[in-house]
Amino acid sequence: MSGFDPAQFVNRIGRRLVMEFADASEAGTPGLIGSAREHPARVQLVKLLPTYVSMGTGLLIDSYGGQSKQQDIVMFERDFCPVYSINDAPDATYFPIEGVIANGEVKSSVNKRVLFEALNNIRSAKSLRRDAHKTDEGFGPLASFRNFGMGVSFAATPSNEFNQDINFRDQIYSFILCNSFTHSPDAVLDNLIEYQRLQGHESMPNLIVSLNDGFIQGMQSNNMSLQFSLLTSDSFSFVPASDRCFAYLVNQLRQHVREARTVPLQALDRYMTSLNGALPSCRARRFEIRQAV
Repeated sequence: MSGFDPAQFVNRIGRRLVMEFADASEAGTPGLIGSAREHPARVQLVKLLPTYVSMGTGLLIDSYGGQSKQQDIVMFERDFCPVYSINDAPDATYFPIEGVIANGEVKSSVNKRVLFEALNNIRSAKSLRRDAHKTDEGFGPLASFRNFGMGVSFAATPSNEFNQDINFRDQIYSFILCNSFTHSPDAVLDNLIEYQRLQGHESMPNLIVSLNDGFIQGMQSNNMSLQFSLLTSDSFSFVPASDRCFAYLVNQLRQHVREARTVPLQALDRYMTSLNGALPSCRARRFEIRQAV
C-alpha cells in the first residue's frame, strides 16, 4: 500500500477549487461564488494555512475611499478583520485592506483578455493604501507594524519601518490560478511584458499558476533566481512544474502568512468612525454627586 503524498493531495485541492469556481460561474448564482460553505476545496485550503486565516469573496477597501474590483479569493485575519457584508452577497462584501493577507483570481482557462482582466483586478487591490500612521519613538517619525494574527505592534527603526511601496512583505500577496493557458507559456510571458510596460510591475501578482502547464513568477536575471515579488525582480520566468505548482503556491502563501506585516490594529478603527472631523456639538446637564453617609 503506497504512502500518503501531501503534494498530490494539495494539487487535487487546486483542481477542485478551479472546478468549483467554474461550476458556480456557470450556475450564474453569485451566492455560490461568495460562500465558503458551498466550496469544500476552499475549506480544505484554509485548513492548510494558520488558524487565524479565513477566506471569502468580495471587494477590498481602504480608509482613504479606495475600493478594489471584486476578488474571487480574499484571505483575511479571522480575529481582527471586520467584514462588512450586505446579505452575504459577494458583490456587497467589503474587507478593509489592513486585515487582508492575500487575494486571488480563479479562472478555468486564461487567454490574453482573461489575463488582462485578472491583472486589472489584482492591480485594483494592490493599489490600495494601508493606513501607516507615523509616530516618533526616538528615531524620528516612523510607521510601526505588526505581524498578521498578532494584536501587538512593534515600534519601527529606520531600517524596518512599514512601507508597502518598497517592502513586498508589507503588500498583500496576489495570485492567479487557472486550469490551463489557452496559448503557449511564451505567449503568456509576452502578454505579461506588454501589460507591465503599460501599468508597471509594482502591482502585479506574485504568482500565476496553471495546473496543466506550470507557474510564472518574477526572477532576477543576473543569477536566475526566482523572486517572491515583482518588486525585487527584473523579468518573468515560466517553470514547467505542473505536477506540483499548486503545492508551490500553498507553500508561498504559508510563508507570506508567517512573515508578512501590516499596520497596528488602531488603523481598523478608522472604518468605524466618521472621517469628516469632530462629532456634532452636544448639550449637557450637570448632575449632583451625593456623598456616601
